[in-house]
Amino acid sequence: MTGGTSRIVMPGWEKNADLSGGIHEGALLALLDTAGAMASWAETGPGAYKASTPALQAQVLAPRVDEDVVAYGRLIHRDGDAFWADVDVVGQPSERVVARGTVLYRIVA
Repeated sequence: MTGGTSRIVMPGWEKNADLSGGIHEGALLALLDTAGAMASWAETGPGAYKASTPALQAQVLAPRVDEDVVAYGRLIHRDGDAFWADVDVVGQPSERVVARGTVLYRIVA
């Protein structure tokens, strides 16, 4: 994570799978949330802060994801202690976007 951006890889391991063997939607959304939070932290840097995700809007675009995924977060707006980040979750090696969304993250002193 650097300069308001983040990149996180999540392997398509069995422990991330749903009953069909693809990556569970909850795991995809947790990854999306984390990438949005990391893009926000990349803007502020470390410190003695408290933080949370007050809102997350997302779409899962693929019915079954059976490959590793990479989340790319990008901070798009900051207003005081509120941060908005867009996130795309992309399958690897297919390069198809499997989920996307916007994370509202709050970091306060």
